[in-house]
Amino acid sequence: MSGLRLAQLGDLPGFEVASATLGGHSFERHSHDEFVISANLRGEESVWLDGRTFDAGPGSFTAYNPGQIQGGGVAEGQPWQFVSLYIAPEQLATMLGLQRLEFERPTERLPALACAMADGVERVLGDDLFVRQRGEECLTLLLADIAHAMGARLPREMAESGGRIAQLQEWLAADLARQPSLDEMAKYLGLSRFHLLRSFQKQVGLSPRQWSMQLRTRRAQALLRGGLQATEVAHALGFADQSHLNRHFRAAYAVAPGSFQRAVR
Repeated sequence: MSGLRLAQLGDLPGFEVASATLGGHSFERHSHDEFVISANLRGEESVWLDGRTFDAGPGSFTAYNPGQIQGGGVAEGQPWQFVSLYIAPEQLATMLGLQRLEFERPTERLPALACAMADGVERVLGDDLFVRQRGEECLTLLLADIAHAMGARLPREMAESGGRIAQLQEWLAADLARQPSLDEMAKYLGLSRFHLLRSFQKQVGLSPRQWSMQLRTRRAQALLRGGLQATEVAHALGFADQSHLNRHFRAAYAVAPGSFQRAVR
């Protein structure tokens, strides 16, 4: 199957992802206003960039700064699959806690990172809200590794006090049905999205989304024990519907909410 799938991430324009399967395709020379970061999953891409040529096979990243003239593709009849991120310059700098940045190297072979990026993109192109949010978190964290591999200099990691992370946990726990976006959480703490995720994961061992979801399923247990019906529990805790609650409850406790309720009453 060939084609191109696109999605926007975050609350504001300026961060898009794409997954493409384009057998035997080539792009005319062109440029972008955004940073373009691509991971080649299948096919031998021949790249033209600002007068230089190079090859990027499976597992290779290509990273283009805004305004760079690029072109290329794969030979006729050759399968080609890749995933890409398109990020506005100010967005990428802010997400990584920088004033500005520029990629020094246009390509690097990083197969493990390419697989991780492909997995993150696939998640954000799915239908489940929680899975999409987790994909957004994963891609945001990967950006630092990608930028470092491509020669961008990153600031030293900020040492966040336990108090700030605890503050976010209290804010999330106060209204589990609210489910703020990653941008809203970062704004609440006055941190970049990357530093929020890195600090939270380092201290708690989970991402904010994962921590919030485990608390929601734990609260669901208490409500079910109290006799509330599963449909009411799903609504009270901000699940899209009962099937959404069922999926995450079963993943956490290996039993459906209805079966759990019957067993404990």
